[in-house]
Amino acid sequence: MYPRIEVADEKRQQAYLYYAGHPKLTLNDIAAYLGVSMSTFVRLRQRWAWPPRHAALAQNELSKAAKDPTDVPAGRTAAATSLRKAAQSLARATRSQINALMEQQRSGCVEDHDRTARTLASYAKTLTTARALLEQEGSRLDETEHQDETPRSLHELRDELARHLERVIAEEEARGSDGLLI
Repeated sequence: MYPRIEVADEKRQQAYLYYAGHPKLTLNDIAAYLGVSMSTFVRLRQRWAWPPRHAALAQNELSKAAKDPTDVPAGRTAAATSLRKAAQSLARATRSQINALMEQQRSGCVEDHDRTARTLASYAKTLTTARALLEQEGSRLDETEHQDETPRSLHELRDELARHLERVIAEEEARGSDGLLI
């Protein structure tokens, strides 16, 4: 039996920020920050129910992209200027989540396989939606949509995306198919 190591909540939260948000910091660096050995750090991560590091890093990237649209690599515009870029970004993020989920499945740390299957089904629908948006970008706009100029703000992009999603749903309902979106 190992002695129980207690870590202050603030220090644990900061360590998780390092764990999930700073890929250049090694696990040894984070263990040293906490003042514990690597094996103790492994036990602490299990006790705190931290996800595998690759999954935590992927989740952090997704949440950062969702919260801060201005945090993009240099040379790109602050917000997506077209529906195509938004759909491609959605597809990349979803594929990243799928890869993280599959890695968890391979490592054997997933106990609820039904939940994993439902999550994968949800991701598949998201990718299908992204593909439909990409295909729709090439098609002509109908009378209800505006083609004045590309959106200049995040709100304009959301409005345009909502119009496109409504059109995709209407087309699917017209075909009698409800498999694309629920």
